[in-house]
Amino acid sequence: MATVSFSSDWSHQQSGELRAGEPFQIDYDTERLPHCRAERHGQRAWSILAHLRFHPSGEAGAGDVSSGACEVEVPANTSRIELWFHNTDHTGGSTWDSRYGQNYWLDVKDSG
Repeated sequence: MATVSFSSDWSHQQSGELRAGEPFQIDYDTERLPHCRAERHGQRAWSILAHLRFHPSGEAGAGDVSSGACEVEVPANTSRIELWFHNTDHTGGSTWDSRYGQNYWLDVKDSG
């Protein structure tokens, strides 16, 4: 399975090829977005979501990377994936990891 890793030093790397119709894993170091970390009743009350848009269809998806990783299925006929991250907490805190609004772009190979 292909993996795309986003490290605390703001680098990102890909191992393996992303393929249409197959899953891939997002590994995310939560220290990239360390500010929204509220707790409620002694429990974590924050999340970091990976938001994805699959091109050319425009289909959208999301995965929770609060624990450091999630697996995402790439729809058939996808040639590129647009990706960004959003950290929120129950107090209204909100931070983004989106390459300053440019988002991350990943190329996808045809599975055929």
